[in-house]
Amino acid sequence: MKKMGVITLMALVVCCATLSADEVEVSNLQPTQNTNACFRLFPTNNIWTFLELDTRTGLAWQVQFGLESPNDRSTVILNELKLAPATSKEGRFTLYPTRNMFNFLLIDQETGQTWQLQWSQKPTERGIWLIPPAK
Repeated sequence: MKKMGVITLMALVVCCATLSADEVEVSNLQPTQNTNACFRLFPTNNIWTFLELDTRTGLAWQVQFGLESPNDRSTVILNELKLAPATSKEGRFTLYPTRNMFNFLLIDQETGQTWQLQWSQKPTERGIWLIPPAK
């Protein structure tokens, strides 16, 4: 009887560990994106927030979604100034996440110019700042 209890407990532990591993795999899924698309979505560490990037001009938006009400969904612009002409080729700009969940690095892959792009729930804490090149 005692042996049966130990076997049942071990089976339960293995089952829970397997379920936990499956949950981690599902939560880390990333869709394949066309790197030369006009627009791309980049996930943030906030499950409700993505960054949308115009890969031709460098324009970026904070895209918010939610489940409770339509008020949970919004798009706000992060940088209002085009960094390159709209006629630039797709894939010119891309984003790289940093360890700070609110900051990404935006790079012009043709010129090497780099900007700090910051998203936030607070409008005064959103923006884009040029990172000066090395002299």
